[in-house]
Amino acid sequence: MRGGGVVVWARRLLVALGTAMLGYGVYGAVGAGEFGLAPYRNFLAASLLWPTLLGVPVALGLGALVARLVPGTVRAPVQAALFTTGVVLVVALPLVLGTGHDPTLPSALPRAYGWGLALVLGLVWTGALAWAALRLRAAFAASRR
Repeated sequence: MRGGGVVVWARRLLVALGTAMLGYGVYGAVGAGEFGLAPYRNFLAASLLWPTLLGVPVALGLGALVARLVPGTVRAPVQAALFTTGVVLVVALPLVLGTGHDPTLPSALPRAYGWGLALVLGLVWTGALAWAALRLRAAFAASRR
């Protein structure tokens, strides 16, 4: 069997396993005594609509601005930092906002997530700045030859 055939069958197996796990989750949710559709409807609305209505237009707008305003020499570091910032925000924003926080559980969300987010984003943009400086230096050295 060629390498491509193995990949196809691995994908099929993973899809089948994921579908089985999804079915088991639905079975468990429906079999629970207090099953209400409102939390699931709200979760689906938030997870499908917000990225579509807010995330895509913001990403397209930022991409257009970067393509128009940022010089080609430093465009890659800026794009990488913006992409990384977006991914970090998607992961960290629920923690920073404290969604689902229960004050009666002191161990739930016990950290200063805002400071952690600021630190990570500071490191990301510091790295992008260093990368851009190296690219500018290389471009300057190449133009002097």
